[in-house]
Amino acid sequence: VQLQDGSNGMYRLRDPQEGMGSSKADFPARVLFSEEEKLKISKDLVDLQIETNKMKEQCETENFELKNMLLALENRVQELELRSEKVTGERDSLRERLRALESARKELGQEYIILKSNYLALGKELDQEVRQTPTLILVFLA
Repeated sequence: VQLQDGSNGMYRLRDPQEGMGSSKADFPARVLFSEEEKLKISKDLVDLQIETNKMKEQCETENFELKNMLLALENRVQELELRSEKVTGERDSLRERLRALESARKELGQEYIILKSNYLALGKELDQEVRQTPTLILVFLA
């Protein structure tokens, strides 16, 4: 009984293939169909690989361009930093020069005030001497 059951199980394993209408005559058609499917799948795989490679190439190109842009921007930043340092140095130098000029101007202003007051004092002395001259002439003549 067990052997018959085992034999029936084997028959049952073959039964689904035969139930699908497959026969030895259909075998070349199935192989051909299977080969066509394999070729189609292979073609799809190759197409997918080509598309993947194109996308990789595009990504690499964009990456390269972005790196170039980044380098250019970094160079520009360094250039601007150097220019900024130079301008800052020039500004500091000009501030010092301005301080020196303002100090010199103040000194000159003070000297001018002193000279003017001396001039006015000398002018007053001269006026007094000019007024005293007629009296001195009279004193010497007398």
